[in-house]
Amino acid sequence: MVTGGGFRQTGRVIFFNAILYNKDYVKNPDEFALPLFGEPIVKSAEFDFSHTSYYEPEMGENLAKYFALYDLVEHPDNLPDYKIHAVNIEDTLAVGGKRIINIDPGYVAMEKVVAASTKNFTHRIYLRDNIYGDLQLYRRKGSYVPLEWTFQDYQFDFVLGFFEKARKILEQRVGMAETCGIIQQKKRPDGR
Repeated sequence: MVTGGGFRQTGRVIFFNAILYNKDYVKNPDEFALPLFGEPIVKSAEFDFSHTSYYEPEMGENLAKYFALYDLVEHPDNLPDYKIHAVNIEDTLAVGGKRIINIDPGYVAMEKVVAASTKNFTHRIYLRDNIYGDLQLYRRKGSYVPLEWTFQDYQFDFVLGFFEKARKILEQRVGMAETCGIIQQKKRPDGR
């Protein structure tokens, strides 16, 4: 619980990428993210991106996706910078003006998972430099849960497991006091 007014320093978060790519063109997506993000410290299982055809007109049909966590424990202010650099990587690798890789940075905080987006929508909050924050998951009763707009692949059980691992790493690296302000409430003697 956070009480009182005034300004507070934001807590630190840990950064990840959701990496979608065309397997016909890209053999090792990590090599393109490496200069900016470093080597992943945890990766989710890779999966065929077949639950939606949204990206097929631009990126083709042979699509795969995974989530990669990096040793980047920083303040959330850096999210727009990472997204801008990721868009530049995507543009540089484009074939015939169409992307072959989509790198979506985001961060895991103790209380939420936020992805960056270049597209505005009702639930997206403008950050700066044409970048929006897109709340994908929030913490409730000891686990991350989706919202009505959460992308389907962020709701897969193994992806939720990936975010739980990321949260545990964040807590180990910085402790609760240095994260985004979640304070565990102690139970009263009467159990409430």
